Amino acid sequence: MNAVAEAEKATSGEIRVHIESKCRGKVLDRAAWLFKKLGMTKTAERNGVLFYLAVTEKKFAILGDSGINSVVHAGFWDEVRDHMQKRFME
Repeated sequence: MNAVAEAEKATSGEIRVHIESKCRGKVLDRAAWLFKKLGMTKTAERNGVLFYLAVTEKKFAILGDSGINSVVHAGFWDEVRDHMQKRFME
């Protein structure tokens, strides 16, 4: 989790990583449910980011709250996703 702490130093956002072996349901639905359950919508600036990974099924999702989504460019999360997929394949 050192990488998360380092990333949080460079931003006001709150980053969480949730890892489980299997995804119950659709990956985005599961990530959205966890986002809310973990209280990610309660950050002061609505700038929480959740990285969700279901390792056995090789599924993942990235969700940002409204505050962070309003300041990143269109397609930002798709770029992050694509970069992560490339790194997972290495």
